[in-house]
Amino acid sequence: MDKVLKTKKKVRTKNKLSHKKMNNLIKPLVFMDPIKKSILKSNKLLTHKEYLRLCRKLFNSHDGRKYRMLTHNIIKTQSKNSKNLILYMNFKSHNILEDKGRSKLYSIIKSYNPNIICLSEALLPISINNNKKSFGTHKAVIVDINNINDDTILQPYKAADKFSDKKLRDYNGIKSVKDKWSSFLLKRGYKYIVFSNPYECPWGENWGNCIITKEKPLDAYVLQMGSYGKIAFEKPESRSAVAIKINNDFICSTHLENSLDKCRIKQSKELIKFIKKLKNVTLLGDLNSLNSQSYTKEELKILQLLNIKSKKVPTDAVELINKSGIFVKPLNTGQKYESLFQKCVTHVYSKIYKNSVMIFTDATGFDHQPIFVF
Repeated sequence: MDKVLKTKKKVRTKNKLSHKKMNNLIKPLVFMDPIKKSILKSNKLLTHKEYLRLCRKLFNSHDGRKYRMLTHNIIKTQSKNSKNLILYMNFKSHNILEDKGRSKLYSIIKSYNPNIICLSEALLPISINNNKKSFGTHKAVIVDINNINDDTILQPYKAADKFSDKKLRDYNGIKSVKDKWSSFLLKRGYKYIVFSNPYECPWGENWGNCIITKEKPLDAYVLQMGSYGKIAFEKPESRSAVAIKINNDFICSTHLENSLDKCRIKQSKELIKFIKKLKNVTLLGDLNSLNSQSYTKEELKILQLLNIKSKKVPTDAVELINKSGIFVKPLNTGQKYESLFQKCVTHVYSKIYKNSVMIFTDATGFDHQPIFVF
């Protein structure tokens, strides 16, 4: 018996070290010389173009290619052997309107065939029920994709005036795409969607969080969180979460406030109250908050120096969820890279699943990376 226990312990340790080594393959370049030295000693700031160059450099590096190969093989194996593969991705909405951006998103789905797809910042067909009622928790409408007669996606669509004006200038009119959404999903066995458009949403009434499934959820809910003083394009901006019940488990996907700390903290408290009521829950989302357990003190200092006005990088949402008693810590603890600004703000918690793996792609211009859960 003792020998068996010792063997199992060694296996667990090996897997843990392997996970750590994989994360080290894509360690943010801002944590490495010579960039690290220039930030710490000369207070160097990075432009958007410089961040992009760092992402491309890491993506195309030997370690970056190795990471991509390893994670591809892991997820490919899971997609063949498991019926419980979940994809979460913050997919920048405008990409769905462009052939190249849309094909990159679709290629991820085609390649790995997840059973459940969770998207944030999704731009969806205007005919889909957006579950936009009022603040608080509501039962959500589960839409059968087979019944969508018109899958036209528009931008701008019922958005804030200032945002609409900007997009009309950018696109030289309304931009739209048709007959590219439903057929793709149905061909691959995806039949249902639950969509959550934030109650106060400057970005339009077809923008938000959604969960797409092959199996019909037994139940679905939407949490409409407050805006708490957040303004975008001269309009209040709130956030939302969507949750579905599959078998006896709940999957919840969300996207929290990015810049206003007091707003994100209040939204986090709303989210915690919401998910405490869900049995066997898995939470996935862009929390716009770091997991301090994934970084050294020096790394957190570097991120702070790079932040606007050297403001301390937020860790509030993760800390609140960690202390809630619902979960112990994110499954992807130890992950340092996930977004353009050389940090990880997307997190996965689960009472059911034990593993999460980020794949490294340029599908969203390195803004965020997809994470798989199994």
